Amino acid sequence: MIEDTLKNKKNNNNNKESIVEKINLNDIIIGEKLCKCNYGFIAYCKKIQSNKIYSLKILKKENLLSEKYVERQYNEYKNLSQIYHPFIIELRGINHIDPYHLYYMYELVPGESIKYLIKANTKLPLETVKFYSASIITALDYLHKKNIIERDLRPENIFLNSDGYIKLSEFTFSKKLKNDSDYSYSICGIPEYYSPEMINRTGYNKCIDFWQLGILIYEMITGYPPFIENNPVKLYKLINKGKINFPKGFNKSAKKIIKLFLKTDKNKRLGCSSKGIYDIIQQSFFKEFDWEGLLNRQLKPPFIPKIRKICVNSNNNNLFEENNEFVPKENDPFYNWD
Repeated sequence: MIEDTLKNKKNNNNNKESIVEKINLNDIIIGEKLCKCNYGFIAYCKKIQSNKIYSLKILKKENLLSEKYVERQYNEYKNLSQIYHPFIIELRGINHIDPYHLYYMYELVPGESIKYLIKANTKLPLETVKFYSASIITALDYLHKKNIIERDLRPENIFLNSDGYIKLSEFTFSKKLKNDSDYSYSICGIPEYYSPEMINRTGYNKCIDFWQLGILIYEMITGYPPFIENNPVKLYKLINKGKINFPKGFNKSAKKIIKLFLKTDKNKRLGCSSKGIYDIIQQSFFKEFDWEGLLNRQLKPPFIPKIRKICVNSNNNNLFEENNEFVPKENDPFYNWD
């Protein structure tokens, strides 16, 4: 049975953790910039000894000294350090003692984001949505068993690996709860993916991730999220009301599962009962879906990205600004991370 397969896979993964090494900057070459990110950028890098290519997130420490940002960075570091799952990006290394920058070295995930696929195709075929959604569900189940909530599940943060399987790739807003009764109250992510309990500050737990999954499934199918409004106050009213407009001809099983994920009462939301993931896999949306094939990576992914050859032969000295502020050790909240 699929339940037994999920349990066995979950137990095997729970016994493993990602091995995060401390990076010596003299042991890597930093190459071409991939993209900008909040308070820094992401570039390719190569370990000199192994010649293996990684992605390197480089953040300016001077912009991260407030307590809120320090906590977020530490959460990402600690949470990814204890995660080992095939559909979640692996943190391979970190340098937190450099006086100018904070460095995160991740496995290289070279494919496009789900957001890119949505824009390129206007919307995604239903079978493609099922494949990506099922992959995300297994990853969320794994995180929730470790009391970690993702909190920023959206198409921009999900990328394709070279084999076409997905990787959840952004954990800045992730948080580890103390137990099943613990709640978080902070607002994070993007407004279109806020849940009612986040907006109203009534406290949320793992149920926030299933709300965002419902938004994501709708967006993958239609090309846009279900709640859109330029005025934030009006947007929050739409979300709290919870009325979803489905385009004509919308698939019935997809409509049903989205409605169940987007219950405004988090206690009635799909995935939030004691049965968790097993309520989800029984939905008609996933009827005849091969969960075992997914977990064993035997399914043919719906899209295989074209991967260009990546060469990192010398340090790109133009990446860094000359006016970066030096953060002395005694004032550096990152220096003594364990």
